[in-house]
Amino acid sequence: MASDVSAPSSTAPVLNADSSFRELVFSDLARYRGEGARGWLRVLAVCLTDPGMFASVIIRAQQALTRKGRHLPARLLRTVGAVVLGGDFNPGPRIGPGFMIPHPQGVCLGFDLTIGANVTFAGGVTCAARYPDARMAGFTEHQKFATIDDGVTIGAHAVLIGDVHIGHDALIGANSVVTANVVPYAVMFGNPARKVGMRDFAPAEPAAPEA
Repeated sequence: MASDVSAPSSTAPVLNADSSFRELVFSDLARYRGEGARGWLRVLAVCLTDPGMFASVIIRAQQALTRKGRHLPARLLRTVGAVVLGGDFNPGPRIGPGFMIPHPQGVCLGFDLTIGANVTFAGGVTCAARYPDARMAGFTEHQKFATIDDGVTIGAHAVLIGDVHIGHDALIGANSVVTANVVPYAVMFGNPARKVGMRDFAPAEPAAPEA
């Protein structure tokens, strides 16, 4: 399960995917503009020049509406995102604080997606269900979607298929197709995606004991 709690500090409350609309929007704003002044006028100003911030406001509004059981307006916002930004933001994902989606065009978020804190999506990222075929009896269309842990970065046009688990701080390369679970800190490339390395800040593996 994704850990979607941001790192605690002495001045900021701990946030998670169930935090308020305001708190989540401002947590996204901090990813785009740093820990400067916060306020709705600043959010509006950034939305006018940065489509990623506009996408974040739509996604956070869908989260808040879905939590309250207001599914129709959440679905209507999906159309707004598709028409205005060219992204398909299905209502229903649980997304932690600090979500950054700087190029929302072509991004597709699935209904049952779980995303941790401080996750970054590049343009064209797709989180898809694993669709059935004739050999998969009893398989329904809307299956589980991915679980993405804290600090993950997903490159342009990468595709996550089905209920894969992406470990914290992993990096998914551009155009990769992820069909299996990914360990923390892994660097993944290819179709299907394979581990090609570990991120620089991954903890060093303990040395093997001497014989």
